Formats: sequence, C-alpha cells, structure tokens
Amino acid sequence: MWQARHARRSPNDHVARQQHHVAAQITKPIAAILVPVGGCCVDRAFVAKPAGATFTMAKNWFARSKKKFLRLHPAWRVYIILLVLLVLYNEVLIYVLQKFKWSNIYCKEPGCVKILLVADPQILGKTYDTHFYTGLANYDSDRYLAWYYEQAVEHVQPDVIIFLGDLMDEGTDSTEIHFEEYYTRFGAIFPTHPTARSIYIPGDNDIGGEGRQPLNPKAKRRFRQYFSERPAWVVNDNLTIYNINRITLEMTLNDPRMVDATGADTSDRYVRIFVSHMPVLDVPSTFTYTAIHNLKPNVIFSGHLHVSQYAQIHRSRLKTVRYRPLSQDKRTAYKVHTFDLSYHQDTQELLEIIVPTCSYRMSVPDIGYGYAVVDGTTLKYTVLWTTRRFYQLISYVIICAVPIGLGVLYVLYKCMREHCTCRPKYERLPK
Repeated sequence: MWQARHARRSPNDHVARQQHHVAAQITKPIAAILVPVGGCCVDRAFVAKPAGATFTMAKNWFARSKKKFLRLHPAWRVYIILLVLLVLYNEVLIYVLQKFKWSNIYCKEPGCVKILLVADPQILGKTYDTHFYTGLANYDSDRYLAWYYEQAVEHVQPDVIIFLGDLMDEGTDSTEIHFEEYYTRFGAIFPTHPTARSIYIPGDNDIGGEGRQPLNPKAKRRFRQYFSERPAWVVNDNLTIYNINRITLEMTLNDPRMVDATGADTSDRYVRIFVSHMPVLDVPSTFTYTAIHNLKPNVIFSGHLHVSQYAQIHRSRLKTVRYRPLSQDKRTAYKVHTFDLSYHQDTQELLEIIVPTCSYRMSVPDIGYGYAVVDGTTLKYTVLWTTRRFYQLISYVIICAVPIGLGVLYVLYKCMREHCTCRPKYERLPK
C-alpha cells in the first residue's frame, strides 16, 4: 500500500511541496502582523485603538506615577504639590480672576461706538536682545499679549480697534526678512476682527524720530504699506478719527464736513477724536496749535508714556499742561470715568487721555488696555488692567531656587565633613 501510494507521486509533486513550504515560512510573519478587518488585511499599526484601551493606558500611567510620587521623601511631595498649585494659579486662575474685575460700559444712544485702545505692545525682536533665554522670553511675551488681547476683544465687543504705535520693538532698524517675520507674529498675536475696524498708527520704534534717532523714510513707507496708515477715518456720521502724527508732523489740514455750503461752522454735529503715538499737549508747538485750531478735537488718545494719565486744560494755557493719574488708588482703578464732550467744546477745554502699555516688558508695574465708548456727546472710559506678569515669573524663580539652594548647602556640608582635618581636643591615653 505504501509503495503504491508513493509510486503515484511524480517529481513535480515533490518540487511543488517544497515551494509551498518555503512560501508558508515567508508569509507566516507577515500574517502575524496583518489582521483581518472587514474581509481584508490591515496593518495592526494602523488599527485604531478603542477608547477603553486608551483609558486603561492612562489609568495605568496614573497608577505608576502615583506609586513613584508616594515613594518620594515627604518634603519633595510637598514641594511638587506647591509647584503644581503655583503653575495652575499663574497660568490659569489668575487670568480668569482678573477678568471679573473689568468694568462693563453700556450704550444709551443708537449711534454708540465702542473703542478698544492698544498702546505700545512692542513685540520683541531678535537683534537687540541676544541672551540665551531670548526665545523663551519672546514666546512668553507673545502668549501673554495674545491671551489678554483675545479676552479684551471678547469683553469690549468693539466697533473700532486703535493701535497707538510702537507695534514692534525693532520696527525701525529691522531688515525686510525680519520685518516680514515680525509682521506675521504681530498678526498672530493681534488678529483682525471680522466686524471691527482696525486702525494702526506708527510710533518711534516703528519709524524712528525720537531723541537722537532720526526719522527713517524707508521704515515710514514700509509701515504705511503693511498697515495701511491713513490721515483720517470716518467711522459714522457721529464720529471721525484723525491721525495726528507728531513724529512726521503730518495731519489732515481741514475737514470739509466742519462747514456747510454757506460757510457756517457745523463741527458740533459730530465728535472728533485725535489719535497720536506721542502726547499732543505736553510739548505745544506750531504743529499742535494748527491741529487744534483747524480740527477742534473733542478728545485726544495717545500712548508712548506707558502709564495711565490724563490732562484737562484750556486751549490758551497749553504751556502749563500737567498730566495726572487717571485713578488715584486701587479702589478706583477699574472705575468708569465719564466726560461731557459738549461741555469741553463749549468751554474750549481740551482733554487728552494717555493709554497705558499692554506689554509687561515695558518696565512699568501697571499695564492694560484702554476701553472707550462714545455715546452721543458723552465719553465713557476705563482701563482693562492685566496681571503683573513679572511677579509671576519671579515666583517661578524663587520656587526653583529653593531646591537648588538646599542642594548646594547639602553638597557643601558633605565636602566639609569629608575634608575637615580637625582633630579632637583630647586623646585617649595608651593602655
């Protein structure tokens, strides 16, 4: 029987059997990798893990971390808990709590205009500051500006957003490549609003022109090209904003809407706002007197000084102008201040408000955004104060310095014990 069964097999059968064995050895590891899904084979690496598996992995990781944490010395456990709480407070809670302090301003007139004022953001560059921590400093500053700007826009719901100059720290001297990069960063930090009109005016850090630094014509043209600077903006029938540039000494010479066909003065029919990077009233000149005489501003908004101040003075006494803090103490810091613009026009009294910087890198303790509402002939103004980021960063330095200092003391103690050559005062006598 055995001979008859093997006698019927041909040499070709033996070769086919060997080929089948070799193919099986090759496809076996591949089949172990592939799993059937819906009638076809799919690589296991591409098979999505179920939600239950992800939860189990997270649970196991948490259990392992908990065991490692419990094996630490009690002092280290307390330190880690304090560090986590500090980070949670500095990066989350303090921002949320700060928003609750901001004042709301409500409109009464139908033509009410809400204005968000952004002064001296001065996003950091790469040329002036070359320290090893520059990248981290730029990242933290950009993140701080972006977060509070988003919250300020959400709080105000503005019709107009005005940037009062010094948009970049190195705008004047930057190369084209660096300026493109800074411009992209600026757009990411302060994105344009879908419904609000955005107004940009230059500062001395954007085009030069302060102190010994001369005006840079190239930077001036570049700013106008990128930010669409204009001499004036008509917001609506009740409000016009004028760009009074004290750096370049440029302004709108006159506004045809201020007189009617008969030549009668109609300036009382709408509100006129001056915007300038540098304060307009602090150093009165021919340029200042001309702008005030021709355009008759109801209120002036400016920046540059990095602090929140204001000045009220009659047009005939500009040489004695004096700026005062808008709020005298912390209790009135978030107060909404009200000004009657018609009264200022009738008495020829000028009002200038200095908007504080919104960047914590300007070496001033109080920073924030200006919030103004033109409600008919009434101006309502407050400051949306932000947190003092430098204090938060100092707290990180302190809490990180504690274990480092203790470690240094411990190493010194060990070295002193190992290398101390002191001998005891009394020695035992030999027996």
